Amino acid sequence: MINASKQMDRMRNPGLNLDLMSPIDLQEGVARLSRGAYFKEAPLEMTLSILTESAAQMSGVERVSIWALTGHQRELRCLDLYELSTRRHSSGVRLSASDYPAYFRALREEGCIVADDAALHPSTSEFARGYLGPHQITAMLDTPIHIRGDLEGVFCIEQVGTRVPWTTTHRLFAHAVANLVTLALVEYEADEARRQVRSANERLRAVFDSSRDALLLADGDSGVILDANLKAEALFATSRLQLVGKHQRQLHPSAEGANVFRNTIEGSLPPFVRTEIQCFDGAIKDVEITTEVAEIGDGKRLALGIFRPI
Repeated sequence: MINASKQMDRMRNPGLNLDLMSPIDLQEGVARLSRGAYFKEAPLEMTLSILTESAAQMSGVERVSIWALTGHQRELRCLDLYELSTRRHSSGVRLSASDYPAYFRALREEGCIVADDAALHPSTSEFARGYLGPHQITAMLDTPIHIRGDLEGVFCIEQVGTRVPWTTTHRLFAHAVANLVTLALVEYEADEARRQVRSANERLRAVFDSSRDALLLADGDSGVILDANLKAEALFATSRLQLVGKHQRQLHPSAEGANVFRNTIEGSLPPFVRTEIQCFDGAIKDVEITTEVAEIGDGKRLALGIFRPI
């Protein structure tokens, strides 16, 4: 734990907070951030704002921000900026590679941009007039954010007013928080992918259930039913749950009918046949069955049976 004298030193000179943190203090602070439930429960915007605000409070550095590389990697867009003195969050500022070519080149080529004097450092001096001056920024420490090996953004901490040389502790801290930003972005991507899959499945289910024909989706090799729509429930006088897991041959009263699926899949019968089915209430019905087969990779097939009563 950080002792009382360290806390008093922080209050007198907040810009040196990280210099007063031991490696154990730093590790514990970052660990607390990484254990936050917000990584899975909060929206991305809230997660990023928590990270910038927490990083500023832990480090005592005035400006902490997270930027995303957009526009075919030709632009940086600020996702969240926290200013410690005013306790204010903002976002939306954009920086173009055409205006700051040396900085964008450094992000791609250097592991970290450590500018003790941002106005003089070769990678950040381009910012002197349009960015550093208006915000009174004197020093910058920028850590690239990579996702699956690709440069996707940057985590930036910026001193305002009096400059203090960046230390190894500052660099380790920035790298650790940048890793947490990467984790948040990866979790967001995964959540978006899951949401899109759910949305696609919901759309497919809506189309599936709105069909005027009875539809059974089966494994093309085993013949086991994987899904059924509402019309199939009505046709077979049972629920989807009762149909799923049954074998196609269990739907036909005769041995000849039971072989329809296999013969159709193997091509010895045309995809359009007439046969009998046995419903779960015991009724026998004449139907026309059209079968569509789709390859889904690794030699696996899906078969969609379209059943129409005659």
